[in-house]
Amino acid sequence: MSELDEQHPAEEASLLAPGLIHELRSPLLGIKGGLELLGRRLGEPVTSSEEWRLVAAQLQRIEELLRSYQNLLSPARAQVLPFAVDEVVDHAVELLSFRLRRLGPRFSWSPPEAQIAAVGAPNALLHAITNLLLNAVDAVEETGIAGARVELRVLRAIENRVEVRVSDEGSGIKPEARARLFEPRFTTKAEGRGTGLGLHIARTMMRNHGGAVRLVADDDPSRLSWARTEFTVELPASR
Repeated sequence: MSELDEQHPAEEASLLAPGLIHELRSPLLGIKGGLELLGRRLGEPVTSSEEWRLVAAQLQRIEELLRSYQNLLSPARAQVLPFAVDEVVDHAVELLSFRLRRLGPRFSWSPPEAQIAAVGAPNALLHAITNLLLNAVDAVEETGIAGARVELRVLRAIENRVEVRVSDEGSGIKPEARARLFEPRFTTKAEGRGTGLGLHIARTMMRNHGGAVRLVADDDPSRLSWARTEFTVELPASR
């Protein structure tokens, strides 16, 4: 029996996961390089098309995911710095445009009037926002209600905090499920629709860099009145 076979599954994962990320980077760089070469050869008529932008955005999202998981496995390597929160939110919306476009006017992103800066890891925030947005879109699509909405906001919170809030008009979360939302492998989605790891990983990433992810209470004064579910990602404000 090999040394790897004798190890605990958690220990195996701690060894294999970084190796998998490293191995995936090589073909990913090849795909990215091939796409750039095709873009130069085919020119603007192709690179300006919606299909091209979709492929390029998803390639970029894979890069962001690999970077996020690398930071999760090695939190000390992630750089904590001041950054503009609205720029990260814009990037998340761009990466998920293929899903958000289906909602049309039912999706709204309300940028702050003045730029809001926070301290943390921009990639961790990006990962958390994309996860919450995808959950919100899934929730409103599953209801089948034509007017169900999703809204994204950035707020200046008390105690020198910044919040990014994701609100949706889906079916809501049952009271008995709320206490378990961030447990690994727990999901409220139908079988085969979720792994139950998204919220857990998003919260862990944010905690590693001074932030938090939580479900907004029903009596929160900043909660949207129409929201059936509202999550917030919190970060320390930059001074």
